[in-house]
Amino acid sequence: MDKVLVLTETIGGSGHFQAARAIRRGLNRSESDLDVEIACGLPFFSRNLEGMVRKVYLNTIQYAPGLWGAAYSKEREFSETFRSSLSRMLAGKMRELLDRKRPRVVVSTHAFCLGAIAEAKERAVQPFQLGAAITDFDVNGFWVHPAVDFYLVAHEYVAAKLKNHYGVPDRQIYRTGIPIDPTFADPAPEPEVFRRRVGISPDAFTVLLMGGGVGLGPIEQAIMQFSRDMCDAHLVVVTGKNQELLERLKSRFQTERQVHLFGYINGMRDLMKSSDLIVTKPGGLTSSEALASGLPMLICQPIPGQEERNSRFLTEHRVALRQDQPEEIPRYIRSFVQSPQRWETMRERVSQLGRPRSALDAADVIAEHIQ
Repeated sequence: MDKVLVLTETIGGSGHFQAARAIRRGLNRSESDLDVEIACGLPFFSRNLEGMVRKVYLNTIQYAPGLWGAAYSKEREFSETFRSSLSRMLAGKMRELLDRKRPRVVVSTHAFCLGAIAEAKERAVQPFQLGAAITDFDVNGFWVHPAVDFYLVAHEYVAAKLKNHYGVPDRQIYRTGIPIDPTFADPAPEPEVFRRRVGISPDAFTVLLMGGGVGLGPIEQAIMQFSRDMCDAHLVVVTGKNQELLERLKSRFQTERQVHLFGYINGMRDLMKSSDLIVTKPGGLTSSEALASGLPMLICQPIPGQEERNSRFLTEHRVALRQDQPEEIPRYIRSFVQSPQRWETMRERVSQLGRPRSALDAADVIAEHIQ
């Protein structure tokens, strides 16, 4: 049985891993005769290194996001480092992984070990095709390597940048969309079904508030302002894996009839398709799921770097608004409640940009590259 190895990391939240899992589910649906395995590269090399990188990344984006943005803006310099010394350092271990698994295709949903896999590719016992599934609405040099055979990208904008800025041939670029759970392409229950289950009035304007997989962002401030100013709407809050934040919010807002609190949710389709607006940080996976659900976005305090670029893409395509002051968020929500036509027009643009079949389309591309 031919093997596909999907390489990812979990050092910066769950988005990259969720993309890997979406690819596996897409392949399981359309190519049942394939053996599809997900592996994280860093822990295979060194769990201590993985822990250090995760800690540095999370502390930087939480306490010094400007520093991360500055590093991200130096992508050319850092990408050269990835492709040279760091990639060579990791390549030996990556070759061990490749020789043990012997995949026909490797797809990476994270750039960290992509260079190492590319370096090990020439010396692998079994030849394979290498793909990069870029998980944002922009691309930087971390993702680009001569050994990559194909790229899965979110949009024509990313394809154009790969071609014009990095010289990648168009034949290697596939506009699949960022891979999201294939269930987003399936018929969903009516929104009223989910709303009744969690105690939301079926006809209430419903706002989904998220801070990414690790629950970052101004969630608490936004809820406080919402509970003061929005007497008619309902607020559904997802804190991700931030259990401490969830418990703190429960102690303050559990009795609020129109505030509904959740921790980590495995599968966002029904929740998104039952909401009217999402207030979120613009991670690639969350944004792609919202687009696939026809859900307009209100972006608040994106992390400098990839989220800032995602924010720019989404606002320029008029599927998102941005407001970095939590106390102003209810005013933006009121404008949609009071002007339904404005919300409906924005929702139509969102639906046109969404790619609910992205994982299935990615699976077709991967199957084409099996040698």
